[in-house]
Amino acid sequence: MAARYVVTIERASSGQRRDKPQSHTWYFYRDAERVALLKGNMDEVWYRDAHDRISFERVFHDDARVVGYSTGELATLQVNADWAALSRFVDPAELAQLKLVSKQGRGREAQWHLRGRVGKEQLNVVWLPALELPQRLTRHVAGASTVQMQLVATAKSPQPDWPVVGEKSANYLHIDAADFGDMDYDPVVRKSEALDMRLGWRASHKHD
Repeated sequence: MAARYVVTIERASSGQRRDKPQSHTWYFYRDAERVALLKGNMDEVWYRDAHDRISFERVFHDDARVVGYSTGELATLQVNADWAALSRFVDPAELAQLKLVSKQGRGREAQWHLRGRVGKEQLNVVWLPALELPQRLTRHVAGASTVQMQLVATAKSPQPDWPVVGEKSANYLHIDAADFGDMDYDPVVRKSEALDMRLGWRASHKHD
C-alpha cells in the first residue's frame, strides 16, 4: 500500500500575528518487510526481517546522514515497536481512546468519524477501515499547534513520480544509534536524540 498526504501545520504564535500555515507532502508506504514515512527532508523507515526482528532508520537528507537503530538498540531504549500499529499510520491504541461519532458507507467505501482527546492532543479522524489508514486526521494542541493530514492519493505501490525509499540516501554516511554516547558533538546525533526525547525513547539531558 502506498499513500500520499498533504500535511498542513499551523503553529500558534505569540502576540497578534499568526504564523502562516505550512504545507507539506508526505508519502506513506507499507509492505510485509517495511513501513516508511517520507516527509521531504526526513524519512522514517521501519524494517522487519524473516525472524520478526524490527529495526529503524532516520534519514536526514539535509545532512546526508542515516541514523540506524538496531533491534538491540531499540530494546535498550525500551522501544516496543508494534508492527500492526506502525502499519496503520495511527496507533490503534490512540484510536481506541476516541469516541465514534458516525459511520458512513459500507465495505471498501466505509468511513468512520472518530473524535476525542489523547494526552494533550485533541484528535479528529476520518478513518478508512478497508485501507487501515486515515482519510483525514487533525491533531490540535491548544495554544501550540494544529496538524492536519489529508489523504489525496493511494495506490498498491508507489507511483512512478513518487520518491523511492533509499534512492537518495544510498551514499549517505551511516551512524549507529548505539554510538551516540561517543558523538555528543555531532549535530545530527543531537537532532536525532531530540526526536527520541519527543517520542519518550530517551530522558532529557543537557549537552555541555
